[in-house]
Amino acid sequence: MSAPTSREWVQAAAQRLTLGSKRLTAHLTRRAAAWIRDTWRRTNGWLSDATGIAWALRLAALLAAAWLLRRIGVSVAAAAARRLDSSAWLLWPALGLWLIAAWRAGHPDWAPGPAPAAAEVPEPEPEPAPVSLAKEHPGPAGPTLDDVLAAARALGTPHVHLAAIEERLQAPAGTARRVLTEAGIPIADVRMQGRGTSTGVRGSDIPPLSSPSPEGVVGVVGAGQDANNSNNDIRVTLSAGGAQVTVTDLTEQRAYTV
Repeated sequence: MSAPTSREWVQAAAQRLTLGSKRLTAHLTRRAAAWIRDTWRRTNGWLSDATGIAWALRLAALLAAAWLLRRIGVSVAAAAARRLDSSAWLLWPALGLWLIAAWRAGHPDWAPGPAPAAAEVPEPEPEPAPVSLAKEHPGPAGPTLDDVLAAARALGTPHVHLAAIEERLQAPAGTARRVLTEAGIPIADVRMQGRGTSTGVRGSDIPPLSSPSPEGVVGVVGAGQDANNSNNDIRVTLSAGGAQVTVTDLTEQRAYTV
């Protein structure tokens, strides 16, 4: 294969520079467009975070910044134009830098660098759920049915209001109704002496106190066991036929069986 001639080399170099210039122009255009979109999105996000007067103040700040940047840009452009008019030789270094970049971009294996990723606005982290101290340190249990009935008996005239029961027990509103409803005790509008008419319990619906049975007071003696708690010699024996009481008189050495 013969070496390329000078004309062929010049044509190949011109084609490479042309292709590289196109690639470089498209790459810089995409980067500029991405920067504009990102700036616009950030600006809208910053404005949307505020409302009312705060939004108006932010908009005024943006307009003032845009006006200031425009003035600065115009001044810089005018100064650069005056500098180029007086120093046209500066175009040659700029042209040389462009040709080097275009030559590199015109290589068949050239690939544009990754476009700068749009900065993502971090989503606010969810706030931790407040710790309920009531679950970690449960308070005292509410009043029981016995507490409510005891307060009802103490306050009943003979009827009693639910509010009066809760005031006496220092319980939240609705506690007496819940306890009585669960126990099946009816609730109705009643008249309580000194308090008028309100929701409460009739005196006839308040269960009376259960009196202890006599059998629970007397000690139980098992079959074949003696029940003697004194210094005399009286013995009580339980048998299948009933109770047998044996009285022994120590002075007479006699035993009486009842």
